[in-house]
Amino acid sequence: MQVIVDDSKSKWVIKLNDSGSNKPIQDNRWTEPGQSHSTADQQKKQFDRPSWKGILKNPRYVMVGSVALFAFVLIVTFIIVSKRGEQHQSGERAWLAVQEATIVGPLVQHNIPTATVLLKNTGHSPALTTKARLVMTVWTSNRFPDWDMPLQLTTDAETMREIGPGSVVPQAVSLIAPLTDVQGMHLERKDWFIVILGIVSYVDTLGHPHETKLCLIWRETSAQHLSSCEKWNEAD
Repeated sequence: MQVIVDDSKSKWVIKLNDSGSNKPIQDNRWTEPGQSHSTADQQKKQFDRPSWKGILKNPRYVMVGSVALFAFVLIVTFIIVSKRGEQHQSGERAWLAVQEATIVGPLVQHNIPTATVLLKNTGHSPALTTKARLVMTVWTSNRFPDWDMPLQLTTDAETMREIGPGSVVPQAVSLIAPLTDVQGMHLERKDWFIVILGIVSYVDTLGHPHETKLCLIWRETSAQHLSSCEKWNEAD
């Protein structure tokens, strides 16, 4: 038999002998007020916690959750639509690139080689406010350095007309001085090369500026076509 005594400060649990005497045979632990180790108190705490069913029955919680979900769906939809719009604009904008480049020699001393570079708009809208600067030089090496392209777009760049979709515009460029004896000798031995560096800037129909950088090299002097360099060919 056990008797529970509560004196408002502590709780005693006293077990009595089976003979009915008041002599306690064992006293269990006591707890401070506010602390509970009983199963009933723990179950009561669990029932006091808000449950999902209670939350769903509360109109305020349902309203807040609905608004948050609606806002999340709107944000996701806006991001998807924006991405699709950017992809559509990228597919419809102007793109200027080199279609072909040819050069007229021969590589003899005191001659001035001349090249023609064909620029094509491969996009689906016109390229506006187009400017181009091309420079032909004798590259005194058989490799390219690690630094960025040295050519910059300056005020003396040639202003071109509007280039429509699919249109091709030729650009001529020559050496600024005749080939010297030393240059002609190295070009014949193919340890030096003729290189064309170029920058073309333009604006698409949405007003966004773009730039195409090109690097062309004349490796096979027996042919008239220039090929792309292994670097410095970029377009945005």
